[in-house]
Amino acid sequence: MGWGITCRYEDEERDGFDQTDIALQSGESYYAPDEDMHKCKRCMLQPCITFVGLGVKKSDYLVKCNCWPPTVFMPFISLAQIIIFAVYAAELAGKGTPVTFESGYPHHSPLIYRPTKRYEAWRFITYMFVHNGWWHILNNLIFQLGIGLTLEMVHKWWRLMIVYLCGVLAGCLLHSVVEHNIALVGASAGAFSLVGAHLAVVITNWKEMRMRCNCECLDQELKVPTGPLRLAVILPLVFYEVGRAIYQHVVAKDSWTIAVGAHLGGIGAGLLLGVPILKNMKRHPWETKLGIVTSVVFGLAVLFGVLFNIFYKGYPETQWD
Repeated sequence: MGWGITCRYEDEERDGFDQTDIALQSGESYYAPDEDMHKCKRCMLQPCITFVGLGVKKSDYLVKCNCWPPTVFMPFISLAQIIIFAVYAAELAGKGTPVTFESGYPHHSPLIYRPTKRYEAWRFITYMFVHNGWWHILNNLIFQLGIGLTLEMVHKWWRLMIVYLCGVLAGCLLHSVVEHNIALVGASAGAFSLVGAHLAVVITNWKEMRMRCNCECLDQELKVPTGPLRLAVILPLVFYEVGRAIYQHVVAKDSWTIAVGAHLGGIGAGLLLGVPILKNMKRHPWETKLGIVTSVVFGLAVLFGVLFNIFYKGYPETQWD
């Protein structure tokens, strides 16, 4: 195979995942995409096996990655955010207050979260459709599409939709608890819920995220986990965005405020719900128990946020008009 590397399929226990292996050399078994497999998935796997040299077991994370059926939720929600942003941008331009690179959003939109309108419960979700400036929406779109599309190809649209929307809700609730007087716009909480979900996937699929190759030059099999590589990509993004939010919030007083609570709420929701909701290639008993615990923790956190919004007296006076 390519670059003097062959990839051996190891048959361990049958765990219910489809697998095709063919004999290419006497006494050895290799994984190869089945001709009956959808051409989209076959095109994804074949280069990895032939040229990159990934050893793929049926329990490996790569096996479940599939671009058919195509991703649905992330393109849909992103397109909806673009359309609503464009409509409001045109409206603001007509009023002589055009949207700029760093600012501009409809302050009186019924979609945004406002502390004085907390009784309009839909605002705790729909604020994700409104963004403050071109950079705000571009940053969120790049973030959520870059992470969300790859997650959806493995875990499917409905699982990702649950995590994303719960992250949006959790981000707004946490923001309303820590920032009593500040409105909220943007899909940052949803985008960061995908980051948290990815971290949860790495935790629960650590052993399944790996490369196994027979390197002829070393005359031995190499088993290299890819989990650390994923963390090396994701964690710097998390630290940068959260650090930027804290800096903007605490130091840069003259500029618009970044909602730290929304970012942290989104990450927390993704991490807590990613364990029980997203796919686990090979579920262990401790992971099942962990999923129950994280689900309960998330439920209690949401309950606390709702009760806080109902009974806390420090919010601005409610506007009932």
